[in-house]
Amino acid sequence: MKKYKIWTMLVILGSLLVITALASVSLKVVTSPDNGPSLQWLAQEFEKQNPDIKINVSIVSWETLYPRLLADLKAKTGVYDIFTWDVMTAGAIHSGALDLTNFFKEHSNLVPKNYDWNDLLSLAKKLGEWNGELIGLPYYNNTMLFYYRKDLFNNPKYQKEFYDMFGRPLRVPKTWAEAVDVARFFTKKYNPKSPTRFGIALMFPTTHTMFYMFPLFFGPYRRSPDGIKEFGPVDMAYGDYFTADGKPAFANEYGLMALEDMKALMAYAPDPLGSDYGQTIEYFSQGMTAMCPQWTNPYMQFKSSPALQPSSEKIGIAPMPGRSVAGNWALGISKYISPEKQIAAAKFLLFATSKWATLHILEKFAIAPIRESVLDNLEAQKAIPWVKALPTIYQTETFRPRIPQEPQLESITDVYFSEMLSGKIPMTVESLKELAKKWEKVLNK
Repeated sequence: MKKYKIWTMLVILGSLLVITALASVSLKVVTSPDNGPSLQWLAQEFEKQNPDIKINVSIVSWETLYPRLLADLKAKTGVYDIFTWDVMTAGAIHSGALDLTNFFKEHSNLVPKNYDWNDLLSLAKKLGEWNGELIGLPYYNNTMLFYYRKDLFNNPKYQKEFYDMFGRPLRVPKTWAEAVDVARFFTKKYNPKSPTRFGIALMFPTTHTMFYMFPLFFGPYRRSPDGIKEFGPVDMAYGDYFTADGKPAFANEYGLMALEDMKALMAYAPDPLGSDYGQTIEYFSQGMTAMCPQWTNPYMQFKSSPALQPSSEKIGIAPMPGRSVAGNWALGISKYISPEKQIAAAKFLLFATSKWATLHILEKFAIAPIRESVLDNLEAQKAIPWVKALPTIYQTETFRPRIPQEPQLESITDVYFSEMLSGKIPMTVESLKELAKKWEKVLNK
């Protein structure tokens, strides 16, 4: 009888320990600023339905987050349970990210019946894969858009003045050459009648921003019939920076023309080499510039800006004059955390990428949809004006390399391009060939 009582107590104690353990599951989510507010809101909604799981979301700039994440995954320490990652870094991230394909096969009971895998946009899902493994669920199907001051472009007074100056109608530029004329027209230094101080907001700083801005200008040359004939089709792993057989594709007249296009616009932008993401958003929000290439997410800040009211009349959205560049984000799970945490993390990922979540974070935070049904949703199209334009823009996007050497290539290139644009390095094909040699050295290690 005494043994039975002891055994019963041990069973109860064990059960209590299990319950306590389940109740104490706490997950650390680290995210870039673009995704931060939406994930914090989703965490609150998730905890209402899953009180046994706590989600702590930390927002860290990508410049800081990326090296920290790489260090964590390389050291196998599991500091971060869940992380947002730029899908263009798949090759560098994959070694420490949980393979979700196998995980969900083994834990199919975690997947809600209404979670529609086929509704996920195929390209967004593919960008979350590396070497056949799904290492991240698509979360933010970001792409770059061309924001412009609709009220200024539609104003008959400015249309006449532009025609008098350039002999052609004022229109939203379809090429970067057209953008130069429009940017000059809207820059007070070159046109005292301009309603804005500068024509365009540009961000060419010595950060990874430079690495994703270059394909906006290089993409039209790389994807042209001549570019495809010379370099072959674009490989999704190597991106537009490379030839089809994995060699640098920019060390030639095409790469030089892309940089010259960037340089030609700089005279009409406030501090182009010193401005990054946040500064250019402020310039356009304050009505300082007439045009601004930017991501989808800043639309909410533009929409709420006092200088851009009424927003429906002042904020215009168009495809990029050259080609847009993809900037997708995925949600990953560290493979170095406990099985218990992995299960809790998977529940959160499924919740955060559900149809319900995708629609709500679009409406609240302008997080570009990763689901076909949300792109087609009339409510979504009414909430954010760029939703209708996204399917067309997605067809012509350019891509950065996703190979494991991406971090080294990016750090070399950011500095090199900045120095070419600032005049520290000659703007020549020879300079680009020097950069290509540095790439080949990294690639052959």
